[in-house]
Amino acid sequence: MRQVLLVWISAMALGQVAFSQVDEPVLRFKVRPAAASPKSVLDRQAVNQVTSPVDFGRGHLVVQFDAPPTPATIAAIRARGASVLGDVPDNAILISTVQALDLSGLGIAYAAPLDASLKISPMIRTLTSDDFVVEFHPDVDMNLARRIILSQGLELHENPDVGEKRLLIRRRVRARAADPLAQLALNDEVAYIFPASSQLVAGIPVVPCVGALTANGGIGQLIATVGNGWDGIGQNATSLNYFFSAASTKLPLSSAQAEILRAMQEWSKVVSISWQAGSSANAMRTVNILFGRASHGDAYPFDGPGNVLAHTFYPAPPNPESIAGDMHFDDDETWRIGANVDLFSVALHELGHALGLAHSDDPNAVMYPYYRMASTLATDDRTAILSLYAAASVTPAPAPAPTPTPAPTPVPAPTPTPTPAPTPAPTPADTTAPTLTILSPSTTTLSTSQASRLFSGTAADAGGLASVTWSSNMGYSGLANGTSSWQAQIPLVPGINRITIRATDLAGNYSWKTVVITRR
Repeated sequence: MRQVLLVWISAMALGQVAFSQVDEPVLRFKVRPAAASPKSVLDRQAVNQVTSPVDFGRGHLVVQFDAPPTPATIAAIRARGASVLGDVPDNAILISTVQALDLSGLGIAYAAPLDASLKISPMIRTLTSDDFVVEFHPDVDMNLARRIILSQGLELHENPDVGEKRLLIRRRVRARAADPLAQLALNDEVAYIFPASSQLVAGIPVVPCVGALTANGGIGQLIATVGNGWDGIGQNATSLNYFFSAASTKLPLSSAQAEILRAMQEWSKVVSISWQAGSSANAMRTVNILFGRASHGDAYPFDGPGNVLAHTFYPAPPNPESIAGDMHFDDDETWRIGANVDLFSVALHELGHALGLAHSDDPNAVMYPYYRMASTLATDDRTAILSLYAAASVTPAPAPAPTPTPAPTPVPAPTPTPTPAPTPAPTPADTTAPTLTILSPSTTTLSTSQASRLFSGTAADAGGLASVTWSSNMGYSGLANGTSSWQAQIPLVPGINRITIRATDLAGNYSWKTVVITRR
């Protein structure tokens, strides 16, 4: 008998689908699926077809295999008309399709769209905040994403630091739906909804982490951990090597290495991981650490100052040796110690990826998807890493043996010493962002039929300005003419243009403002 799996329409409308008696590996979503939630498992004896959702002309499916998919399997999925968008642990991928998709003969155990209940962070139930980040699937047009947000009666707050394929939203007191987030999650384009940090809400500049990488792409925010860690199945102790293969040009070699080693020890305070200096960048179980610019030896070139600070590869598996666990830092960044961009804080976050952690939903966590100054790990970081490795053993120091009290000896009268001249206090580091004013246009939202718009304004900083730059959500960017008094002719394309002006001072601090222009 031929069996057909109708995802989204049949699963959501009927609330049930057919099963085959197959035990598939657990998918590592942060939200544990409810026992009664719909589940779709393919019958491997049949010739199967998955009919894609019709909302907005495309559909997103999680496809899980019996074993880790090979490059040949991924190529076969693409040849049948699907786009592979990223990894879903374990043994699964996220795909997008606009047509009926034949999945027969590929060793597939499970295929279904994401259930809406899996798309809402469990932390949202415990918070009183009404500000959230909505992550969309990698192939979603962000102008469409904005229309989806507004159609749900939610407030949209443009923030250039929220990251690619994400939007910052606020839940209104009187939303159109009783549970607007649940309604939002029903949209196929939505991948995940999680709490926004106070920095994002206040418009304080932050830098998003692009996430760690696998052979099939990135990992979405709905995933908690990737693989079983370097110690294998269960929580075990382990040891890893590290190797510094390319030094930073912005910091002394010894200082940069000391900060990264200090970050390693923070993780070793929580779990039983020992670190040893390795002999080769390509050796097994070795975290290779390098600073590079632009194309630096992998498939993910850096983008210059700002935006991407670093990237890391998850352990093996899913990544192959020798790139597994490797950490790369963009040497075009102004790396510092104890100030932005703080090497220790970024390394602490990236090491979490190198050990197998995905991003946290907790704004207080080091592994939240936006870098922040940190001195140690947060509770959520500790809980997550303890799910992969054995807890660090703490051996109490032996009590010192008592020593006899020596007989007192006469103390000679001290000889007077001259009072040294006072030394001036060190000049504090400049951490104040420059001021930025947009004089034209005079409003933050407007519409026009013109193909470009002249922006002008002023900027100031006590320590001196480095540059005023602009960028748009359509991929355009450039350098404004002037700094303290600046102007830029910025191209516009039909639709919504989100223009961000950014002023940067000589110390690397920056401030920004955004104008949204709709070109008719």
